[in-house]
Amino acid sequence: MKIIGWIREGDRAACGATVIEGDPTCRSHGRAYAFVGARMACPKNCVIAQGFVRSTLTNGRAQVIHGMKTSGGCPCLSSLNDIDGVGNSDGETIAEQYFRNADGQWTGITAHCPPDEPYDEQLHIVAPTIEGVPYHIETTDGRRFSGRIVANGLLPRIDTYDEDEYTVLWGDDALAKSQRSSS
Repeated sequence: MKIIGWIREGDRAACGATVIEGDPTCRSHGRAYAFVGARMACPKNCVIAQGFVRSTLTNGRAQVIHGMKTSGGCPCLSSLNDIDGVGNSDGETIAEQYFRNADGQWTGITAHCPPDEPYDEQLHIVAPTIEGVPYHIETTDGRRFSGRIVANGLLPRIDTYDEDEYTVLWGDDALAKSQRSSS
């Protein structure tokens, strides 16, 4: 990312909350720039808590750039990345999206950064005569994997962005689910 985008009214935080306040006298592409203290449409009544202090708006408040956080700790996501914002002259890798890890902390995801490991989840089923039993795995983002369990009981590795939950079925339940999914 060469330009770290400004946050504007209508942009979102990683949690899904929307920026609902901006300085009406300062606009970019038809929408008002957000500022420190701008309200969010959020069930926790969050406001934008961090700002880029080297740039202030006509209301005297600091502007906000992509990745800065709300009072709830959620990173703001700019719709102006690589369009209008602050130059990233040192070429530092900037997270484009965020997810909550198993510890509940927001973690950045860079679009062009492949994971260190191609997968991070693998189940091992230990039971007598498990070889050949059908399985069906479904992740929370809707991806599906199915097949038959091999002799060592290891199911395929499933790549996820975090320690996310997913559903594993085997035997008749897996067959029924796989048939419903394919039809």
